[in-house]
Amino acid sequence: MDAPHEQSFDSYGGYRAALFDALEHAQQTVILFDPDLRECGLEIRAGIEHLERLCSRVTRRDALRILLHSTTWIEKECPRLTRLLGHYAHSASVRTTNTSARTWSQPFLIADNSRLVTRFHQDLPRGKAITGGSDAQAHLATQFEASWVTAETSTVGTPLGI
Repeated sequence: MDAPHEQSFDSYGGYRAALFDALEHAQQTVILFDPDLRECGLEIRAGIEHLERLCSRVTRRDALRILLHSTTWIEKECPRLTRLLGHYAHSASVRTTNTSARTWSQPFLIADNSRLVTRFHQDLPRGKAITGGSDAQAHLATQFEASWVTAETSTVGTPLGI
């Protein structure tokens, strides 16, 4: 495995570019934590295309897992993302954190356990992208898994089954 490579960014544009790069290289799994996805850019055409490319080629039930503090923004402002999540409900899911995890404030995306994109705080654009794995990535992945187990299943993108 190659030595980790780190690239910093200090704008939301840089953050989105790093997210899209990680999504472009994702082959199997993506885990994403964000308070509400407002700054991720996943609702724009390029974001939807990257997510659709992943979900359409992967047969895993856990290919795309998104953990949020609130789904309100997605429900009101993200019709394309909601449609995509519904179409790929067999491989993509959204959960909301329980109240004890709502203080978690470091958004991140991990693709295939080899690429990490993180902002240092939810209110600021500064962050870094790391390829090749890192201790920070392992820590965030562990934190994600612990929160995922106790999180509430969201209805965003879930077929109604009527």
